[in-house]
Amino acid sequence: MTNLFVTLLNAAGRLVNDGGLANAGNIALSLLLSLFPFMILIATLADIWGEPEVLEQILVLVFDHWPAGSAGPIAEQVKVVLSQASGQLFTISNAIALVLATNGIESARDGLNRAYRFSETRNFVYRRLQGCFFVLVAALALMVAAIILVATPVVWAFLIKQLPWVSEFGFAVGTIQFGMAFLLLWGALFAFHDFLPNGTHKRGEVVWGVLLSIICIIVGSQGFAFYLKNFANYASLYAGLAGVMIAIVYLYFFAVVILFGAEFNASLKEARKETE
Repeated sequence: MTNLFVTLLNAAGRLVNDGGLANAGNIALSLLLSLFPFMILIATLADIWGEPEVLEQILVLVFDHWPAGSAGPIAEQVKVVLSQASGQLFTISNAIALVLATNGIESARDGLNRAYRFSETRNFVYRRLQGCFFVLVAALALMVAAIILVATPVVWAFLIKQLPWVSEFGFAVGTIQFGMAFLLLWGALFAFHDFLPNGTHKRGEVVWGVLLSIICIIVGSQGFAFYLKNFANYASLYAGLAGVMIAIVYLYFFAVVILFGAEFNASLKEARKETE
């Protein structure tokens, strides 16, 4: 327990010394700016797939676990953007949206390289192509997850009709939704740590930092929601921009947690070397 506390303390110190708190602001803004192009791509894929109803489920997956005050204003504007999607994949505007959606990935890459003490030597084109691949995979993963969530109530209703006794396990639908969000978050964070930095990790080296980030996100989101409900008054400071500012603060927290997980992995790696 003492070693764990020391590692956490070292990770916090590294986060500050590596400029992680400042870089998290850049990541948060980049994520917010990347969100709309990303959702445009998803809307286009949904239209091509012929399943426009999955967009509501995608919004649930993306925003349902945000604190209410931060998700609402952004989600409403995203719906406006989605309603204007062209439905054609190979267009100049979609290509631009794809590149813009990689900005958040590039900001995260910089923070992770700093945390792991890696120097970025790969060329700009490679990094952007990798970012585009990440965005497309994430979009397809959200599409598949949303389709599963759309199909789940139908399958559940059929099971109840055929096997009435399964109605006692009604919590399963909510569990599936939460589990889907958890798996998507786990996969995204694991891929970020494993592929974005310009270096390699041994098997299992990034697991604990990813797990720590997820725990912090779950606990921190609940704490942030409590803070918004009982103490915060952003409307008095930012008026009509209050919702956007809340979203930026939440994304800043999200970015700090991701970088803290990387710093924890790096601190844990150093601690293991000292004991060898």
